[in-house]
Parts: sequence; structure tokens; C-alpha cells
Amino acid sequence: MDFRGLLFPGSATLLALADEMREVRTICHCGKKATMVVRQDAQGGAIKEGAQVQIGGNETYISLCRRHWREAVGR
Repeated sequence: MDFRGLLFPGSATLLALADEMREVRTICHCGKKATMVVRQDAQGGAIKEGAQVQIGGNETYISLCRRHWREAVGR
């Protein structure tokens, strides 16, 4: 999923057709498994809108568990 919690185009189809799936495991700052990402602005606040793909923006993303993602984006 993207930083807004939405699937990328084609993701559902790829998951349905895949014979094998390899998970990249990341950890939230609380120690739980991170399943979501947040895109941050220069001040560290969560960006809630914008282009789904940001080229060269890896340093703006942090991995979070669902609980902390919801807190960050206000859901």
C-alpha cells in the first residue's frame, strides 16, 4: 500500500496471480511489525495528500504499525 493506505494500481491482480510472495519485514518504533508507511514533510509531519509515487523520496518515508499509522494520519 501507499502512504495513504491505498493499493497501487495492479497490486490486487499481482497478489491474486502470484505463486510466491516474499515479505520485506520492517519494525515500527514501538517494536511491532510495520505494515504501513507514512510520507513526512520537512518538519516530520505526516503528508496525507499528493502523488502516489515520489521519485527519489525514500528519505521521507517511515515504516509504522497500523496503530501508529492511524495516529499519524488521523484515522
